[in-house]
Amino acid sequence: MYAFVLKRLDMREQDQIITLYTRELGKVEVVARGVKKILSKNSAYLSPIFLVDAEIVPGKEIHHLTKAVPVITYKKVLESLEKISLLQTVFAWVNELTTAQSEPKIFLLIKNWLDFLNTTKEINSAPAYAFLSNLMVEMGFSPELNSCIFCSSKNNLFAFYPAGGGVVCKNCSLLKKDSQNKIYPIRKIDLEAIRALFGKDWQRVMDNGTEISNRLVFLYAQYHTERKLAKLKVF
Repeated sequence: MYAFVLKRLDMREQDQIITLYTRELGKVEVVARGVKKILSKNSAYLSPIFLVDAEIVPGKEIHHLTKAVPVITYKKVLESLEKISLLQTVFAWVNELTTAQSEPKIFLLIKNWLDFLNTTKEINSAPAYAFLSNLMVEMGFSPELNSCIFCSSKNNLFAFYPAGGGVVCKNCSLLKKDSQNKIYPIRKIDLEAIRALFGKDWQRVMDNGTEISNRLVFLYAQYHTERKLAKLKVF
């Protein structure tokens, strides 16, 4: 089955537990016997820069990986530390937020994002937050970005309310102050950037993202998933 390698963890002297994200099973942990041996055929391809065809044998407590054949190599990701940082962080988010359940749309999201990361010559942090935004959508957490979550007004959208799940107009932002969960004022450019983050046009996101939009999407994801997510290194 096709899979991306999210994580490797040492187990005994020559073995490792490999966390994969597969098209058929979602996230799954497998044991790779002897993968740390110098002559291991699988070790070289158990890297985040490969889409592999993984041969998995079911076990009583944990599945076993017997073979990994490269299907696509995203070697251009290794050309910059910035791309490597984005890939590591995004895969940490996938590992933290996904489960052992078949989600073909998430698998395709990972592939589409890696296709872009591998081909773009310039990069900034916005595409990583766009990936997180789209992952939230696939998980069922879509924010309201076109009308106020309190009064449904489409005018004077003034703030973003992560805990409330969307944007707030100016009047409601003054009336609905939350002592525990902050409402964040945003500019028009930030609102457009947040909307872009929830699309899959990675280039548009990179060209029009803002630091505020990235931060608010991250806060939104942490609040609604109730997970402490790895922070992306700023560059």
